[in-house]
Amino acid sequence: MKVLISSAEELKYKYFKKGTAVCIEGPRYSSRAESEVFRSWNCDIINMTVCPEVYLAKELGIPFATTALVTDYDCWREGEKVVSVRL
Repeated sequence: MKVLISSAEELKYKYFKKGTAVCIEGPRYSSRAESEVFRSWNCDIINMTVCPEVYLAKELGIPFATTALVTDYDCWREGEKVVSVRL
């Protein structure tokens, strides 16, 4: 984690040392009702993969840190442009 933080600081990226992620089954986005529930739980990001990886790493005793590139606000935030990138 120290490497991630020092790299972010060196590159002058905004970062957070901790946060709460909710993991949903993809490939779909959450409904507005689901998003409101996640907000009421004080979740910081919605993700489709990070949580299973965290649990598996912890079970194996493997130190784990992750980076997340936030590309879109969830459906509750109106007026934001949707980001779409073809990979």
